[in-house]
Amino acid sequence: MTALDIVFFGGTGDLCLRKLMPALYFLYRDGKLPMGSRILGLSRGHVSRADYQYQVLEKLKLYLGEKYDGEVGRTFATLLDYRELDIPDQKSWATLKDYLAPVGAREIIYYMAVPPTLFGTVCAQLKQHDLNPINSRLVVEKPLGEDEQSAEAVNDILSTSFEESQIYRIDHYLGKEAVQNILPFRFANRMMEAIWNRDHIDHVEITVAETVGVEGRAAFLDRAGILRDMIQNHLMQVLCFVAMDAPTDGSADSIRDQKVRVVDALRPVTLDNIHDHVVRAQYGPGNAQPGYRQEIADQDIAGTGETYVAVKALIDSERWQGVPFYLRTGKRLSARYAEVVVTFKAPESTAYAGAPANRIIIGLQPDMTISCSMAMKQVLKSADDLGHHNFTDDMLAGEAVRIPDAYEKLLGDVMQGHQAYFVRHDEIIASWKWIDGIRKAWVAADLPLHSYEAGSMGPEASDALLAADGHTWYSKEKEI
Repeated sequence: MTALDIVFFGGTGDLCLRKLMPALYFLYRDGKLPMGSRILGLSRGHVSRADYQYQVLEKLKLYLGEKYDGEVGRTFATLLDYRELDIPDQKSWATLKDYLAPVGAREIIYYMAVPPTLFGTVCAQLKQHDLNPINSRLVVEKPLGEDEQSAEAVNDILSTSFEESQIYRIDHYLGKEAVQNILPFRFANRMMEAIWNRDHIDHVEITVAETVGVEGRAAFLDRAGILRDMIQNHLMQVLCFVAMDAPTDGSADSIRDQKVRVVDALRPVTLDNIHDHVVRAQYGPGNAQPGYRQEIADQDIAGTGETYVAVKALIDSERWQGVPFYLRTGKRLSARYAEVVVTFKAPESTAYAGAPANRIIIGLQPDMTISCSMAMKQVLKSADDLGHHNFTDDMLAGEAVRIPDAYEKLLGDVMQGHQAYFVRHDEIIASWKWIDGIRKAWVAADLPLHSYEAGSMGPEASDALLAADGHTWYSKEKEI
């Protein structure tokens, strides 16, 4: 790789200092940041270069703890610079142009660590001042719209200044090692691909559970809700990796083409079927924890947003016709974890008709594991006395390695021009179209907003959603 100029809009903000600077620190430490690269922070504040370097190093010490190396930090700081930039002010941009001159001589990465409301102004200014050469890249964070219409508007803004091949839309779930491992687990192992279809799989569960409440995001989450904040992006990405067909090759567009086909094949949720497909809820007090409305009582917030959603998704494709995918996510649940549970159909042999179901369980966080649950004869018992035996591979067992943060992996991909783990525009629009259909249906149906105790695993209605199909949410404790 050649030397890069990495430019952060919002260079003094929490995202930049908490996530992006640590990511670049480790890339630099591990020799993955090209020699001669420069890192520029932009913000409205009047800050000297030395003060900015000091601020970044103090945050690195705070967030990295024992992983911080003072000598590495001091040399890393020499790459850092700062410029004051008032985004709407035309004159401010001359400072950036002077810093990058001659523009295009080096590859440029622009990272939008600012609210989406500023995307349009930034992109317009970059284009107006000829700061968008073909060898520049633009990295943008969610939320990329709050519905199909606003997502199209955001893309129109980005595409006026940059080609699709230059735009990197980040979903940090795609930077997780365990999520990236789903594709090789499926397609590099012939025995997996042979059984990964409707003939063998009964149903699939995807869970992302959080123990935290709404924290400082109450105003946004109350307006957007957990459906738009989590299902539309993080869980949708996992769903696509679990359900997609094999890419024709390893190229970014080959992988992303298959993801789009999955989203396009999602059966619409409508007024006629929403009660059989969606449960929404909000946490109340429980287990010595406050309820949602108690937490926001002193804020000017309506208090109508859902903090829990469970969705039964059906994919109308040859591979998955008739196989339900159950997605659930929520705040203030009893445990923090993310996992995929693939449950297989009962054995065809009537001799073992009562055998426990086979399962493959992919742990995404906090542990990176793959477990295979098999029906086996119990030791010293009769041949028909079967029980679960779990064969688990902990991908980190015995490895004294540091797993890169998702932002570190994704920034490394941006530097190399790899777009496989970034979301393409057509996928964003297809996912919003499906989500908008759900929201339209639940408004028309006046879908109940159930309640659940903080510290539980969600409302009883979520259990009933699966029970209607003869299923239950997977629980390791219940299986044991």
